[in-house]
Amino acid sequence: MILLTILSLMLTDFLFDGAHFNLHPELATAWSYAGTAAAQLMAGLSTGTLEFLQAIGYFAHLLLIVGFLNFLPYGKHFHVITSIPNVFMRKTRPYGELRPINLEDETATSFGAARIEDFTWKNYFDWYTCTECGRCTSQCPAFNSDKPLSPKHLTIDLRNFLYAKQERLMAAIKACKPGEPMVEIEDPKPLIGDTILKETLWACTTCRACEEACPVFIEYVQEIVDMRRNLVLMQGDFPSEVQTTFTNMERNSNPWGIGFTERGNWAQDLGIPLMEEKPDVEYLYFVGCAGSFDDKNKKVSASFAKLLKKADVKFAILGKEEKCNGDSARRIGNEYLAQTLMKENIETMNRYQVKKVITACPHCFNTLKHEYPKLGAEFEVLHHSQLLAELVQQGRLKPSEESLGKVTFHDPCYLGRYNDTYEEPR
Repeated sequence: MILLTILSLMLTDFLFDGAHFNLHPELATAWSYAGTAAAQLMAGLSTGTLEFLQAIGYFAHLLLIVGFLNFLPYGKHFHVITSIPNVFMRKTRPYGELRPINLEDETATSFGAARIEDFTWKNYFDWYTCTECGRCTSQCPAFNSDKPLSPKHLTIDLRNFLYAKQERLMAAIKACKPGEPMVEIEDPKPLIGDTILKETLWACTTCRACEEACPVFIEYVQEIVDMRRNLVLMQGDFPSEVQTTFTNMERNSNPWGIGFTERGNWAQDLGIPLMEEKPDVEYLYFVGCAGSFDDKNKKVSASFAKLLKKADVKFAILGKEEKCNGDSARRIGNEYLAQTLMKENIETMNRYQVKKVITACPHCFNTLKHEYPKLGAEFEVLHHSQLLAELVQQGRLKPSEESLGKVTFHDPCYLGRYNDTYEEPR
């Protein structure tokens, strides 16, 4: 229908031009090559016939335009109207910052998003604006590894659910008295579990490849996390593997469940002080769970610590006082656990009056930098690649002349896409 409408718009335009140029030859120009060609086909027709064809072309063209404008809100071409304002009203907060939940709000009856009304007006605007180009889906690692997630179809399904409910929503709004809450409208089928499969939500890695590829700045990660939050906090519905992760973080403050007292064991023979021993250092090195417990990442922690010592940087670690940064729990949807871990870390760091933090973990970097300040943290956060680049520029670290040959560097999502940090690692 769209293609036929566009074709008809062009044909009626050529019809008008052909008749008009025959009636007014002086108006024809070389630029109007299609209209001039149509005029040649109509040459020899009577003035009355040309005037009739001109009127037909003119009014048919206008009717098609007006009809198309009325159709726009009901099809994907609504983005013709909404795309520019959606780009203008795109997220201006850091990409790595999720909206926190006020868990102490006694008036809140639900957390997260389980109904179409739980989303924001900006989410609705995003859905209207989708051009259905498919760039988001083509870049999605979950989709490309045969997981049940297509960001494009997620948006289309949410938009269709909103359209299906719009008449009941408008009726409820009109019936609502000033100052009173709107009557809750029951859905014949649940949004999550029917329209949006739970497997779809758990497939998302929150990498932001979809958002980076989107030409109209649609936000996917926040709405997916909001639906996860409702599943976790309100319904207690999540995969069994997630329960193991939550339990490990609650008991030992790391996803693997390794004893929290072993968190600083990787540094035993490196002469690295603890904050409780040397609280007046310049930097706190926030090692993170992977850097503390994963064998491959422990090598990174040790190498980085040796470089800091070589450059005579004054730093210390928290050891067993450090807890998981809370990033995994927050993005899985367990906001309560996330805020618990975050607040405990902030309390510890504030006790030592920490002013500068360095970390090698991109997730720690993003969370400490963008989400901790919302909970009362006041410190500067650097990724280890940023500090190392600075130390090299200052001449405090001098790389050897030996070449490693060609190296392929995989930009971490939470360092590159989330924080636009690309040059320092290179």
